[in-house]
Amino acid sequence: MPLQRREFLGLMGTGAVSSVVLAACGQLGSTNKVKGPTIGMLQLVDAPPPNAVRQGFEAALAKAGYAPGKSVNFIQKDAAGELPNTTLVMKKFVADQVDMVFAIGTPPLQAAMKTVPETTPVVFAYCSNPWGAGAGTPPGGVGQHKPNVVGTIGTNPMGKELDLARSINPKLKTVGVIFNPGEPNSESEAQVLRDEAAKRGITVVEQSVANSGEVLQAAQVLAGKAIEAFVKIGDYATIQGFGSIAKVGLEKKIPVYSVDADDIKLPGCLATIGWAYFDDGFAAGELAVRVLKGESPKTMAFEPLTKTELGVNLVTAKAIGVTVPEAVIQDAKTVIR
Repeated sequence: MPLQRREFLGLMGTGAVSSVVLAACGQLGSTNKVKGPTIGMLQLVDAPPPNAVRQGFEAALAKAGYAPGKSVNFIQKDAAGELPNTTLVMKKFVADQVDMVFAIGTPPLQAAMKTVPETTPVVFAYCSNPWGAGAGTPPGGVGQHKPNVVGTIGTNPMGKELDLARSINPKLKTVGVIFNPGEPNSESEAQVLRDEAAKRGITVVEQSVANSGEVLQAAQVLAGKAIEAFVKIGDYATIQGFGSIAKVGLEKKIPVYSVDADDIKLPGCLATIGWAYFDDGFAAGELAVRVLKGESPKTMAFEPLTKTELGVNLVTAKAIGVTVPEAVIQDAKTVIR
């Protein structure tokens, strides 16, 4: 199933010229391909959260005896943040007849659902909105999804994020959020945030962006609207531009909360609560092992994530003049002192 030349040139003409596109146009895989299944793995960006998911996936396969370079072939790609690249890479996976696709995130899953035939298994993780990607209907039980797809559902715990912010500031009434409404996963999570905030009597002030380059200005605009905290949802623009939000929060002494554990290391981020991304990937890897051993995704249900991890940065707390309750510190897995 080779790529059509016109189709390839059309994708290149969209501005999706990047190292990943050029790499994807060459022969995928290794000339030293080993005997065993070939799994094409795609994520939208090279960033700590999706990287941790991929590492968890690989660890689960290794535990089951699928060792890279020995009994399984991994083809790892990232789309450099460009949505057209996800389609291009998925089509190349299909053309090279991979045995399985691992879609890390909603945009890669969306590309897989449009591109990968139902004869090829698709496993997904790091995905808040598989429904928006075309994988099935909620909650993703047996018979509620495409017959070749299975994975983990990781809609970020925005309710818990708001509760965390309230535990530090019981009088919290207004939060600001930055996201790209053009991302189906982001718009979906933004609606969850609105719903959870409404339950708690919290007003959400929104600022939309088209890419990570606009995040700094958006954070400055929100800071000027007297918000009491920044909150982060699952959004690729703010994954890449989170440092700008943390910087503005530090400068303006506004607490910044995130759903990505790795963000706690950044000066300006006060606290995080979210999924353990390695565990997310590991759970998806266990699903993949079942499929590799002959089980059909058609007979399997999507698995929602349930375990969250809390992080607190006391250096940031001191810098912005916030006192973190001892109970929050005791519950935290990670405490930056």
